[in-house]
Amino acid sequence: MAVKFIPMVYTFIFALIMFAVVPRAEIRRLSIYAIIFGAIFDVIAATTGYLTGMFGYIDYQEFGVMKLHFFAPISWAIYYVLYFYFLPEKNIYRYIYVLSGIFYSVMFSQVIGKLGILNPGPQLLYPIILFCIWFPLATWGYLKLVDWDKKRSAKVKDT
Repeated sequence: MAVKFIPMVYTFIFALIMFAVVPRAEIRRLSIYAIIFGAIFDVIAATTGYLTGMFGYIDYQEFGVMKLHFFAPISWAIYYVLYFYFLPEKNIYRYIYVLSGIFYSVMFSQVIGKLGILNPGPQLLYPIILFCIWFPLATWGYLKLVDWDKKRSAKVKDT
């Protein structure tokens, strides 16, 4: 299989897992958060990496859009639907969960770098810094937005 098809296959498999595990109503509810904290953050991270020369996609060919891989933001959105769906209730487990997400993402960036899809930079430092900012911020932002939405919904019901 050509390297350029790996992200497409990966995204398709991720989508199958999401549809098999997460109820449709939850997919609809979590999608906006996943788009914000997955897809949009990925575009910001990839653009920042490209502009600074520290990070960038290598083999996107016809699947590339403005120096970004077309399937990467889609895959990150799907990932964050799963991530938010399984987010633990207790804080201690959330910390472990966030650290696990960071670790998995750093490892995955190294794997796709070795496959020739991604240039994670000359060091391991950029992915570590990126994911150490991204995951806690996404988790915190998701929890704040969900809390804000619940309060707003309660106000609407009261009136």
